[in-house]
Amino acid sequence: MREVTPLELEGLILNGFVVNLELISCTSSGSHELSKLVGKLVDDSEVYVQCLESSRAIKIYGLYVYYKNKKWIDKVVSEVVMSGITFDSLDDRDTRS
Repeated sequence: MREVTPLELEGLILNGFVVNLELISCTSSGSHELSKLVGKLVDDSEVYVQCLESSRAIKIYGLYVYYKNKKWIDKVVSEVVMSGITFDSLDDRDTRS
């Protein structure tokens, strides 16, 4: 398991590399409640973010919940691949808009 920064974890989430994420409560530090995040990646490795304020950890976890089922990268890749393809028509005119 390797340590990552909160920003690195957000990048992994946005790019679809995190398949599971756990929010774990840490011991409180005075008036601040702390939480840490442990994530499992698509290659079965694990990453974690050290204990940080719960409000920040919850925002990162919310990002994971929002993006975990979205496959936006697949759509972008398929659009780029398809943009270079032309289709033959009967009169050989370019029908792309």
